[in-house]
Amino acid sequence: MTENRWSLGQLEQPSFNHTRLTMARERRGLTKQGLAELCGVSRRAVSAWEAGEVDNPPVNLLSQVLDLPEAYFCADDAPQIEEEWVSFRALSSMTARQVRRILSISSLAVLLSDWVDKHYGTPPPELPDLSETAGLTPVAAAEQLRSAWGLHQKPVKNMLALAERKGVRVFSLPVKDREIDAFSFLYEGRPFAFMNTGKTAERMRFDLAHELGHLVLHQGSRRNRSRAAEQEAHDFASSFLIPADGLFAQVVGKLRLDDVFKLKRYWKVSAVAMVERLYQLELVSEWNRRQWLIDLSQRGYRISEPDGIHPETSQLFTEVFRLAREDGWTSRRIADELVDSDQDLDALVFGLSIAAIPGGGQAGPARHGHLSVVR
Repeated sequence: MTENRWSLGQLEQPSFNHTRLTMARERRGLTKQGLAELCGVSRRAVSAWEAGEVDNPPVNLLSQVLDLPEAYFCADDAPQIEEEWVSFRALSSMTARQVRRILSISSLAVLLSDWVDKHYGTPPPELPDLSETAGLTPVAAAEQLRSAWGLHQKPVKNMLALAERKGVRVFSLPVKDREIDAFSFLYEGRPFAFMNTGKTAERMRFDLAHELGHLVLHQGSRRNRSRAAEQEAHDFASSFLIPADGLFAQVVGKLRLDDVFKLKRYWKVSAVAMVERLYQLELVSEWNRRQWLIDLSQRGYRISEPDGIHPETSQLFTEVFRLAREDGWTSRRIADELVDSDQDLDALVFGLSIAAIPGGGQAGPARHGHLSVVR
C-alpha cells in the first residue's frame, strides 16, 4: 500500500475562485440567467456558483461556454476596477451590463500592464496631478502640461506615442464595445486609457487628449461623471492639441473654409474640431461657424474625415511584442501566464497579435531591462 500512496499535496488541485466566474460572465455580457441557459442549469445554480456555495462547479463546461481556459477559474483574484474611478463619458446611456463588461475587460488590461512591467521594465508615469491646484482652468492646465513636456507651440506629432512615453497605458476597446467612447482611470498610480478604434484617427487623438484631461484634472474626484467635468476635459483637449498662441501665429487676415482644411492637417485634428477652436478663440464669427459646420456636415465630415491622417497605433506594444517574440513568447504563452484568453488580450492591444516564432520558439529567460518606447 505504501508505494501507491500519494501525499495530499500531490493530489491537491487548485480551488475554484467564484469571483473569477462573476468577472468572466460579466466580460461576456451575460446575465446569470443567460449563463444558466448556456450551461443547461438553473439560474439558482449559477447564483450558488458565484456565491462560492459550491466547491466544484463544472469548470470544464464553464471554460467552453465562456471561452476561457479552465485555469482562469482557479486563479487568484483579478484586479477590481471600481465604477466610480472611471471617466465614462456617456454613463447615462450605458446599460449596467455594459459597464460591468468594460470594468471586467479593464481588469485584464491591468494584468497585461503588470506583465509588461515585470518582463520589460518601463519608465514610471510622468503625469502631474493638477486636481488640487486652486483656480487652474483647463486651458491653463493644458498649457502647463505642454510646457512641462517640452511641446511648446508645435503640433503633437503622435498623441498615442506621447501618452505612452509619459507612462499612460493605452488600450483599444474590443469590437463589441465600439459604441462606447474612450474612458480612463488610475490604478495604483498607473494611468490607463481605452480608445474606440472605430473612430477616425483625428477623433481618436482628440479622445485621448480628452482622457488626458480627466487624468490630470480629476484625479480622485467623482466629478468625472458631471457635465462640467466633461466640458473641462473637452476644453483641455482642444487647448492641448491646438494651443492658442500657436494658432494665433498662423492666422493672418480673414479666414476661409479652405484655410480650415490647411490648419486641421497641420494640427492633426478634425475639421469640425478646428472650426470650434477658431470660434472659441474668436477668430471666426458665429455666422461663419454655423455655415462652415453645415458645409462640413454635407461633405461627410461629421461621420468621417476625408483625406484624414493615418491612424496612430501603440508603439509600446509593438516594441514589447517584438522583444517578446525574440525571447520566445507567443500570444498563447503570455495568455497562459495570465491564465486568460489570447483573443481577449489581442483585442486590447490594437490587434497587435504576438505571432509564434518560426521553429516553435520556446521561451528563454525573460529580459528585465528597461524599454524605450519612443526614440
